[in-house]
Amino acid sequence: MPSRRRILAQSGVALTTSSLGSCLSKIGLAKTGHIQAKVVSLEWTFQGQRYEDQPLNIAFDRSRGLIYGKYDPNIVNEIIQSPTNIVVSKASLSQLSTRFDVKYLIRICGADFSRGGSQGCSNRWTERGDFNNIQLGDRAEVRVTRDNFDIIDVYKDSDTVQSVDVRTFDFAELHKDDGISPDKWQHPK
Repeated sequence: MPSRRRILAQSGVALTTSSLGSCLSKIGLAKTGHIQAKVVSLEWTFQGQRYEDQPLNIAFDRSRGLIYGKYDPNIVNEIIQSPTNIVVSKASLSQLSTRFDVKYLIRICGADFSRGGSQGCSNRWTERGDFNNIQLGDRAEVRVTRDNFDIIDVYKDSDTVQSVDVRTFDFAELHKDDGISPDKWQHPK
C-alpha cells in the first residue's frame, strides 16, 4: 500500500508539515467514512460451476450502536475473535486458500460517498492487510481505485458499540450440493 506522502508526490502536491491528518480527503484524493461492514467472500468451482458465498458477513448500525450479522464458526472461528476484532491471519488465509479464492469486502459510509451531500455508502474489495487494519465502528480515510479501497488512515473506535446480535450458521451444510462436504469441511479439487 503506498504511503500518503507517495500519493501526494505522485499527484504533484507539495507538503511542508509532517502531520497529514485528513488532508488527502480535503484535496480530493481520498474519502472519509465509517466502517459499516466486513465480509469474507469465498469462491470455488465444482463440476464446472463457479460459486461464491460469504462465511462471514458482519455489519454495524451506527444509529443503534448494533453489530449484527452471521458467520460459520467452523470456517472462520480463527478470524472472528470478537465482533469488534475481525482479523484474517496468515494461517487462516493459508487454510482457506487451499480450497477457495478468498476476497475481502468492506462497506464504508459517510458524506464523501453520497451524491446529494447527505450520507452514502460504498462496498469495495480490499487487501487482507487493510481488512485487518480496520474494524467495525472505526472511521477511515480511503483511496478508491476501481473496485477497491486502499486504507490511508484509520481513526480507531470512533463509534461506540452498544449491543451485538451475531448468529452462526453452517456454510458447509448450506453448500453440500455445491461440492462442500459438511462432514469434513473439504472442498474437492
